[in-house]
Amino acid sequence: MELTENRKYSLSNYDQNWVIKFASIRNLLLKVFGDKALKIEHVGSTSIKGMVAKPIIDVLVIVGKLEPFEKEKELMTELGYEWRYYTTPDGLVFFNLGPSGEKLENIHVCDKSSEKVRQFIAIRDYLRIHPERAVEYSKLKQKSIKRYPNDYPAYREAKSPFLQQLKQDAYLWEEKKELEGIRKRYGVK
Repeated sequence: MELTENRKYSLSNYDQNWVIKFASIRNLLLKVFGDKALKIEHVGSTSIKGMVAKPIIDVLVIVGKLEPFEKEKELMTELGYEWRYYTTPDGLVFFNLGPSGEKLENIHVCDKSSEKVRQFIAIRDYLRIHPERAVEYSKLKQKSIKRYPNDYPAYREAKSPFLQQLKQDAYLWEEKKELEGIRKRYGVK
């Protein structure tokens, strides 16, 4: 399923069961990817406490390098997942669909040096530390779904300017945090 493909979607208030569901998916992915998975992270809106989200668990599997993952693709397919490469060479995504064709999970497999890894982690961490921005984003999602209830590409496009700014803010916050860490480590003020 492509981001520009129209599909059924909905929003839900935060559900603490999303953390439990992530843990279950993580355990499954540890069995499938083994040592190839350097880290497995819960990302996306369902990983932000209190955030309104599409009830889709987004998982990031960080690997040392991208490879064909033939064995892993076969195992994931046997478990009911479909997979696609990203339109850019940043990785692949596994997903599964519910009985009505709605997405339930996205499992993003990316090289540790991928820009997508930085984006997923920086935005997640930024929203966790800045709940006012999570509220702002939640309100935008609610406004956008009311405006485009049956047009997923238009819903995504309506959020795009906010997400671009959010990414910039998250990257600046991340860089500032790293600089503060360096200063602290070396006793520089």
